[in-house]
Amino acid sequence: MKPFKDIIVVGPQHPDTLPKSVLETLRDMGHNASAVDERELLGTSFRRGIEGRGRISFFTKLKKAGVEALTKNSPEFERRVYDRLASLIESKNPDLVITHSAWIPPEAIARLKRNTHAKIVLWFPDHPGNIGRQYLFASPYDALFFKDAFLVDRARSLNLNAHYLPEACMPKWHKRVELTEKEKETYGCDVTTAGNMYYYRAKVFEPLIDSYNVKIWGPDIPAWLNSSVRRAHQGKSVTELTKSKAFNAAKIVLNTFQGEVSGVNQRFFEIAGCGGFQLCEYRDAVSDFFEIGKEIAVFHDLKELTEKIDYYLAHPEERQKIADAAYARAHREHTFEQRLKKMMEIISD
Repeated sequence: MKPFKDIIVVGPQHPDTLPKSVLETLRDMGHNASAVDERELLGTSFRRGIEGRGRISFFTKLKKAGVEALTKNSPEFERRVYDRLASLIESKNPDLVITHSAWIPPEAIARLKRNTHAKIVLWFPDHPGNIGRQYLFASPYDALFFKDAFLVDRARSLNLNAHYLPEACMPKWHKRVELTEKEKETYGCDVTTAGNMYYYRAKVFEPLIDSYNVKIWGPDIPAWLNSSVRRAHQGKSVTELTKSKAFNAAKIVLNTFQGEVSGVNQRFFEIAGCGGFQLCEYRDAVSDFFEIGKEIAVFHDLKELTEKIDYYLAHPEERQKIADAAYARAHREHTFEQRLKKMMEIISD
């Protein structure tokens, strides 16, 4: 395997992002890795808000929306932004560039290919619905990595060097933690989840609000989303170790896949890595990672969801046994170190 000494990770570095997990893991593996965060360059990073109050300020969200609108509608502004990004990467003279941004124009990737000796790969961190302008299909990447096999198939149909690489857990903060009595009170509940709120997820949770003790963690619910789930929202995000506390304290961690076609999300691995009991929406890919009924529980529709919640709330020992099995397997097979070793095997061939 070709050694990569100097690696650049492109993408947002606020807590729980794929780019941050990749950067931290590369450093733990002994690589000289550094980050280039395009949101930091634009002044629209969520890092300060999430690491501080657990909330993103209205001003930051407004500024981000404005900058994104300008980038999408002004080719000259977009060119200047990504010329700056490319110049910063070039100045570091890397052997490998791992980007997680689908918004880098093909011209910027072509420039990096001309001006550096680095291999340049994309590990797309999102579901197919967030692929944007599809720049990634037109860019001269050495390899593309996707968490959803659907996108791998689409890219390969265009003769692109595409590979399936799911996300993972980060053992340094996705782990079991001992909770204080106050933390048990703060995070304890029947059902929890963490993440952005969309109407799809809201419709899954609405039937549960009046029947169970539900706690939802994540960014503020959008003003346009009119749903009873607001009553269960805790008004802040949980990330890294606080996410481990929330998932450990809850009896059931509910996971939905509103955008994934045939893959799973990062939360899928985080829940298992934190030691939580996971009840997730069924996808064919689930059984690729955990054994259904022994390491994870699944539901196919809302009727089955409530049936499974009632069953597992009434069977705490079985719930714990499943969570224990998933925890062991996640830390054994589904870590970012293992994923990055696989990536490097592929691009070193």
